[in-house]
Amino acid sequence: MAEYSLSKARRFIIGLEQQQFHVGIDVHKCSYHVALRRSDGQALTWVAPASPGQLISSLADLGIKIGAVAYEAGPTGFRLARELSGAGLEVIVAAPSRIPRPCTRGVKTDRLDCIRLSEYVAKGMLHPIAVPSETDEAKRGLVRRRHQLADNLRKVKTRIKALLLYMGVDEPKGLGMWTRGSIKALNQIGLDGAARWTMDSLLFELSSLEENLAMLKSRLAELAEDKAHRKTIECLKSMPGVGPIVANTFVLELFRPERFSRGEEVASYLGLAPVVRQSGESQRGGKIRPVGQKRLKSLLVEAAWVWRAKDSWANAIYGKLLSRTGIAQKAIVGLARKMAIILWRLIMEQRPYRQEQMRA
Repeated sequence: MAEYSLSKARRFIIGLEQQQFHVGIDVHKCSYHVALRRSDGQALTWVAPASPGQLISSLADLGIKIGAVAYEAGPTGFRLARELSGAGLEVIVAAPSRIPRPCTRGVKTDRLDCIRLSEYVAKGMLHPIAVPSETDEAKRGLVRRRHQLADNLRKVKTRIKALLLYMGVDEPKGLGMWTRGSIKALNQIGLDGAARWTMDSLLFELSSLEENLAMLKSRLAELAEDKAHRKTIECLKSMPGVGPIVANTFVLELFRPERFSRGEEVASYLGLAPVVRQSGESQRGGKIRPVGQKRLKSLLVEAAWVWRAKDSWANAIYGKLLSRTGIAQKAIVGLARKMAIILWRLIMEQRPYRQEQMRA
């Protein structure tokens, strides 16, 4: 792809200055692959450094009307979207799973990707995802880091048990609950040479992860006590099965809940909505869409089991779902979907959970 040339770009737009152009960007760490699409379908492409300011300046120098700028969400985050929006441009950040794809595999290059994005945005085929503010993004990053540490902690515990099994050593009493006594016993257990070093390394990693996780829990507790979140968190925690972790994760992952107009939209965003399949007179619900907030979805499923055990109304809903599907996993996902919608309503109405009102 050619480097950007202002003279070439002006020749491309000459005589069409009053028409609307659309821009597609294939965003990478060190470069932007940009496509400028005219109303007749022709596109000019170039490579630009990964600098939002420089890109905005290049587009402004052309003096044209830009309908929208589109790019695919990815590891580069939302800085580009925020700066483009701040410059007065309409920005569409599209989820990769929602971008139309060819039915058959063909050539894929960065140049073709940005041209396709410019075509899709011009035809209104892209649906934008919500772009968080820098503050929302930072808070969401904190809760996601907490979940990463929790996952790593579980993996280390599994590796410790695997090492004992492999070496033919019985597990110390209490290791199932990871009590202090069982961890002390692991430090004193009889292992020879390299096996002892391996165990010491795993125990050191276990201790470090526990300390780091405790620190992040305290930071999240501070966020929950913030005036902007305190009442919302308390409203969510009033629902059986919802504790501080689920409440914090739900609030931070669902930032700006007012952007949803219906509970079904919340369920779809979280990946808890089934895909409807209809043919002729028959219609049935398919599998849930394999997208959304996977960590929050799993937390809601876990919380739904507790909700079912503590709330007779929730247990009745679970029973109806189970009678229809005959599969406990499907029934609990359906109950988690109901829980997510109720939690969203509690946020919007800023009130505690009341079972008798949910029956209506």
